[in-house]
Amino acid sequence: MPLYFHIDYKFSHCLDLENSEFPNVEEIHGEIYAYDCHDTCTKVGEVQLHYYNDSFIDLGFNLYDAFDRSMDTIRLGNAILDSGTGDMSIDLKDQIGPSFNNNILVIHEIILFPDFRGKGFGKEIISGIITFFKGKCGYVALQSFPKQHDISIKDKPRFQEFGLDQLNPEFHSAQQSSDSFYEKCGFQKIPLQNESFFIMNIDPM
Repeated sequence: MPLYFHIDYKFSHCLDLENSEFPNVEEIHGEIYAYDCHDTCTKVGEVQLHYYNDSFIDLGFNLYDAFDRSMDTIRLGNAILDSGTGDMSIDLKDQIGPSFNNNILVIHEIILFPDFRGKGFGKEIISGIITFFKGKCGYVALQSFPKQHDISIKDKPRFQEFGLDQLNPEFHSAQQSSDSFYEKCGFQKIPLQNESFFIMNIDPM
């Protein structure tokens, strides 16, 4: 039984404003490790995060444009941001409340090896991510989607490496299970038909 978890983060960010199309975005890859009472370290999974920094807005880089950079992010951007102002949508702020910090962390992916699933570790790991980034951002957002149904990785080695073929093959019940997990972690579902986007205000006013 692990005593604690540690995430080894690797940050990817272009500091050259003149040559970076989206300097307000950091892509973060994390390898998740568990430590037991003997201080033995075991890799248990990986996490992919995107960090959107609102402080670049005075330089002409707003958050909506940053979300608009790819199909992987634009749908979430449309769900949480006003395309005209680039700010959090008014309706969503009414739902979750304003924050002292407009920066947004997106949990793009969290994936655990089979031996570490179904034991409450995922919730503990997400709590640790939120604790680490609290003070750096005000909101944490994500799209809930069962990874075993992600066709973009079905033919890649990591699909077998993480044992995704062992997970629930029925999409609707798998989606409900994924949604329920994030609700238990404290996220609020964004009220959009046929979409499973979630958000949390971690620095409320």
